[in-house]
Amino acid sequence: MFEMLRVEAKRAVRILEKHEFARVYTHYDVDGISSGAIIATALLRRGIQFHLSFLSGLNDGVEVEDELVIFADMGSGYPDVISSIDANVIVVDHHFPVGRIEARREFAHINPHLAGIDGSYELSASGTAFIFANEVGDNSDLSSLALLGMIGDKQKISGGNAEIVKKGVESGHIDEKEGLRMISGSVRDVLRLSLEPYLDFYSKEEELEEFLERVRINGDREFDELSREEERRLANAIVLRVLNMNSYPGVVEDFTGKKFFLKSELVRNAVMMSEIVNATGRKASQSIGFGICMRDESYLEKGHELWRKFTVEIHEEIERRRHEVKEGECIRYLIMEEGSSTGPIASVFSRYLFADRPFVAINIKKDGRVKVSARSNQKLAERVDLAEVMRIAAEKVGGRGGGHVVAAGANISADVVDEFVKEVDRLCCTQLGWR
Repeated sequence: MFEMLRVEAKRAVRILEKHEFARVYTHYDVDGISSGAIIATALLRRGIQFHLSFLSGLNDGVEVEDELVIFADMGSGYPDVISSIDANVIVVDHHFPVGRIEARREFAHINPHLAGIDGSYELSASGTAFIFANEVGDNSDLSSLALLGMIGDKQKISGGNAEIVKKGVESGHIDEKEGLRMISGSVRDVLRLSLEPYLDFYSKEEELEEFLERVRINGDREFDELSREEERRLANAIVLRVLNMNSYPGVVEDFTGKKFFLKSELVRNAVMMSEIVNATGRKASQSIGFGICMRDESYLEKGHELWRKFTVEIHEEIERRRHEVKEGECIRYLIMEEGSSTGPIASVFSRYLFADRPFVAINIKKDGRVKVSARSNQKLAERVDLAEVMRIAAEKVGGRGGGHVVAAGANISADVVDEFVKEVDRLCCTQLGWR
């Protein structure tokens, strides 16, 4: 399956062999952080020094003074930026490539879309980084880090992702069991704080206690220690609750079936580790998540603290904003000022509360910059390409956008928000055929 990817990965290794130092840039979410950790570990084991930085994107370009630059979880959608770099460049990405990269020096582009693999659903950036790392050397133990990005980007454990998980199981670094793929903690806390799946129990203590009584499970029990029968009862009740919430039915497949445990990492539950690392990125503390991925125990307590703080903030933002959602002809959207985070909120709204249309979350910052996150689901994605919608709409108003079919984003200015929303709505209507 990975033959074509490995050809490009081998090209990247040939470039790498000419250098003793690499400048690495990666995205700030869990897929980017885990990708960065995979590449960093592979470089260290190869005796190559590096300097790694986290970015929200490449809209502002980068100033390069080094001879080798590696981009992880970004680059494929910025051909102008990559083409302007006077250095050897390696791009390890899973976003759909846009335009043609005219590299000024040696160049390798490791991207599943260029190898006939769906990078939106079946191979994350972390998975792509894992392929690269295993051409650099024997880094099979990093399959567990690759899994973090798959979970964080809400991908399917199929195709390339399934192959990597299979290798992790066979090599003894990943353990898979039947059950619910959810966070760790007491059953009560898991149900109240879970964002995937979102169960709408936050601030609904009485309703939560009634739910626990119906399923006959003590809320103080540790979720990961439930018996198979207890977990089965809980799963049935959770699925019914999710389906009664106007959720996209396909979300059920994302948290049922198999759950994964990481034998080589600091956090055993794969979902929990993914959530912790993602929270560090969202709270601008990517180095904490990176340290956890590099297996440094000194970062773990702070990571847990950031996860809880971030998760509570998102739940409270959802509570505040759910009644502020507006409707266009073909989309639903939310305009916030200094909101917590657009991506997680757009994900919950598009998957669990408003699953019948594409959802756009817009966050206006004090400095006039605007962060946009657009989300849909697999059914809507059969007809609407949000990456294309974000790219076209953002460019029309002088911004920049892109991403995946099902999850995309844009950066625009505050003075064009209304025009941008109208253009997004028009494009979605056209793709859906509702006009």
